[in-house]
Amino acid sequence: MLELVHTHWKRRRVCKVKCKGVPTVDMDNVCKCLEERTGGKIIHRAGGVVYLFRGRNYNYRTRPQYPLMLWKPATPVYPKLIQDAPGGLTKKEADEFRRKGKGLLAICKLAKNGVYNNLVNEVREAFEGSELVKVDCRGLEPSDYKKIGAKLMELVPCVLLSFDDEQILMWRGHDWKSMYPDTPTALLTLDATVNGSGASGKSGKPKTVISSPRMMSLWKRAIESNKAVLLDETDLGPDALLERVEEFDRMTQAIEHSYPALVHAGAGELSNLEAKDEVFNDDEEFNDYSNDEDDEFEDYGDDLFEEAESPGPLGSLPVDLIAERLHRQNQ
Repeated sequence: MLELVHTHWKRRRVCKVKCKGVPTVDMDNVCKCLEERTGGKIIHRAGGVVYLFRGRNYNYRTRPQYPLMLWKPATPVYPKLIQDAPGGLTKKEADEFRRKGKGLLAICKLAKNGVYNNLVNEVREAFEGSELVKVDCRGLEPSDYKKIGAKLMELVPCVLLSFDDEQILMWRGHDWKSMYPDTPTALLTLDATVNGSGASGKSGKPKTVISSPRMMSLWKRAIESNKAVLLDETDLGPDALLERVEEFDRMTQAIEHSYPALVHAGAGELSNLEAKDEVFNDDEEFNDYSNDEDDEFEDYGDDLFEEAESPGPLGSLPVDLIAERLHRQNQ
């Protein structure tokens, strides 16, 4: 492969390398090895495709070369991937995990000669919701999915439990840490909150519910955009909870239907009084303005404004009712 890269560099400055299969699990390592052994620089990377630039001062005669190997090197001895009691587990616990893993659904199925650059992230996200993860490798060579399992054990990290039925079964281990350390947990009491009274004789114990990372990201986005509110107290009664909901509803309506308002100052705020005097310094001009406004709405009658004072649907304003009434009259 090294000679092929330099052969392409004799004619063109950029060489395209397309990777498939096991090496695509760790594309960072592939890019590092290509740059170190060829002396080039990767200028673009997309999936399993890498574009390798030879450099400005490239010379084919002084290219890095490796000596020709006249004999086959000794096969390295690797440690056993699957152990009877791996990762600090007892043999009984490991067998129990393997029994549970037989009925577990695989998070994905790996195609032969595919691109697996997102496999590590998918396994990490799956460990957020389950301590066991299984990857379907049916159709791959045994040596290939064993190499993939060894890479996942190093990169995720995780503990390999079995390769039975051409599937990789992994456990996240005792030292597993979540990718979302700030994920809050909601404590939900099992009292009679549905009936609205806590007079039942059952002793409720708090139950911890941990939501999925995607749901938590949606909640955080809703809280930041003022579309949701995070309650400090979780043991609120129905009346208190309804009061908080109505208060939040009024606040969201004020944000969505905000408009400039006239602020009337108190008796002690002299600066606001002075500003008010500057705006309405002429009483006659103010009276003329109020009379003109009364004449403008004189033709509509009192029923129009009585309807506006009545409570409308949620999220609407009195001016919406007035506009609807005028629209019906024009029709």
